[in-house]
Amino acid sequence: MTTTRRKRPEAEGRAETTRGCLSAALGGAAGLGSWAVAAPRRWPGEFETSPNWSVLYLDFPAMVLIGVALPLLAWTVAARTTSSPALRTGAVLLTTALFVAAALGWYAPARTTTPL
Repeated sequence: MTTTRRKRPEAEGRAETTRGCLSAALGGAAGLGSWAVAAPRRWPGEFETSPNWSVLYLDFPAMVLIGVALPLLAWTVAARTTSSPALRTGAVLLTTALFVAAALGWYAPARTTTPL
């Protein structure tokens, strides 16, 4: 009697969980990095040279939480629509790259305009 080896579903589930956690870690690091690049420009404040505390209590948690949530959302949508790990990884990387580009564009210093 011969037996065939089946793939263990719990091993596949652990691999999916690990990939999801890695996507969340990547997004959190991207959010933290995007915040860290822009924070020194925004910290000094503009009114009477007082520090801008919203950089710490609003921008920091928002960037990290959004950075975690977007890749996880992309991973979940890709996991439900495709079975290819490469496509899931591509979706996470694309979403993370777009998030970083949007965050750095949002924090870009305003251009000075000259009157005509």
